[in-house]
Parts: sequence; structure tokens; C-alpha cells
Amino acid sequence: MASAVVPMSSSNRLVRITFFIKKKTDLTSEEFHKYWSEEHSKVFLSVPIVRRNIIKYSQFHSDSSVDLKKFGVIMIGYDGAVSMWANTLDDLLAVFTDEEYLRTVVPDEENFFNRAEVSTMVGWDEDKWEHGRVL
Repeated sequence: MASAVVPMSSSNRLVRITFFIKKKTDLTSEEFHKYWSEEHSKVFLSVPIVRRNIIKYSQFHSDSSVDLKKFGVIMIGYDGAVSMWANTLDDLLAVFTDEEYLRTVVPDEENFFNRAEVSTMVGWDEDKWEHGRVL
């Protein structure tokens, strides 16, 4: 049986990478979210290859006060997720191997999250519903 999944490279869709991150243990949740939102985003967006290759950059800040166990849902234990979209996987990978990115962004990441505990997914979005309409 043929697969219904179309590889990213054979379509016009944007490629998305999402990193799930955990804050450094010596930071409060408030310190983590404030630094990531207000300081790190400036550092990340200051790198020219980021502005050239990244179509969209989004931070998802997890609310640790929410408990969904009574609904049978387990929280995954990350403090946030960052997603980036680009035209190709090569465009994304070029960002992460860029000299200035490695010299500027990576050391800043060490200020607020534990790089050793990052989990990642790469793929594409398929929007199905928006503003009360089937897409």
C-alpha cells in the first residue's frame, strides 16, 4: 500500500522545526519566560541568516499552573517550545550551522535552558480549521 505522506522535499509547503525546551533549574519559571521572550528573541533575530532563512519564528510558553490530569491528559514536562518555519530543510539547517549563529545564539541559549534536554520534531503544518471555517 502506498503511503499518504508526501515528503517535505516534494511539495510547496513550509518546513517546520519545533524544539521542546526545559528551563535551567536555577531559574524560576518567571525568570525563564521573561528572558526567553524579552532578551533571547533579540539575540536570535539579530543574526542575518535568521532574517534571511526563517519565514516565521514563534515561542510557545507553557503555563505550569495548568493541570489536566482530571481530563486524562498528562503534561509533557517542557517549559516551552520554539517553532521556526523555512522554505526548505536546507534553509533551516544553514541557520544552525552558521558561524555567527553558533557564536552568538548558542551561548545565549545556555543562559536560560538546558540544551542537553531538548527534544525536536521536523515536519510541516496542515491547517484544517480556522476562524470557524474548514480549510
